[in-house]
Amino acid sequence: MTNERFLELVKESFEALENNSVTLSGEDVTLQVLDAPLTGFAAADDPLFVQYSEPEAIGPEFRAPAVFMQEARSVVGFFFPFTEEVRSRVRRETELASPTWKAAYGCNFAVVDMFLDGLVSRLEEEGVRVVQPNRAPDFERKAVPTADGEDVHFSVSWSNRHAMYAAGLGTFGMHRHLITEKGCCGTTASFITDAELTPTRREYTDIYEWCIRCGKCSDRCPGSAIPKNGLRNLKKCSAHGGAVREQFGGFCGKCLTGVPCEDKAPARPE
Repeated sequence: MTNERFLELVKESFEALENNSVTLSGEDVTLQVLDAPLTGFAAADDPLFVQYSEPEAIGPEFRAPAVFMQEARSVVGFFFPFTEEVRSRVRRETELASPTWKAAYGCNFAVVDMFLDGLVSRLEEEGVRVVQPNRAPDFERKAVPTADGEDVHFSVSWSNRHAMYAAGLGTFGMHRHLITEKGCCGTTASFITDAELTPTRREYTDIYEWCIRCGKCSDRCPGSAIPKNGLRNLKKCSAHGGAVREQFGGFCGKCLTGVPCEDKAPARPE
């Protein structure tokens, strides 16, 4: 299968979605949730997938593509930006939990799963096999405290963000989200396939290359989880997010909007 044919099937699958919208409670407003995805490709035997199992990366729980699929040839990463209608409402919201974000973020995973189901079905019709590690029954996620006990690291069997980094879609920011050419405010997916696809050229060499370290995500974080000179503290972020869910039944997401990398990569070369 060619990259061009694969991208045609991506387009067909996204356009076939029937539930990519939410109606806001108390308002006569219906918003599209996600824009069409950016798509990137990596070789299944890319050395990065070996490096990811090292403790300073993801950790020993991480499994290389060939462990999930013996005939693995390629890894495909997707980034679905939230629409401007969603982002602009969340950007302006002053309360801890935005009703728009609660509705849009609350359904985005179901939308992505529907997209993946449709795409995988189309690929299988053309004789292409796919494995989705994040949906595997034996997927592992282990919380590992940092040496000082001030933070926590999650060692997982598979990481969409790291797959996207390998597939040339972007680099990480201080907020730990991936910054793509369409920004960081989106949702992710990835899978492994036996299709021989041409890898996307990575336009970076450093894991944080597209982050300008401006500190705006730190200013936006109501949980004080992002220091000005360091990475988002996952322990503090989880605690704050849990409190928001318990109190409002919603989600935070403040560091994804109102920042220079919301819808673009400020440090990406022109």
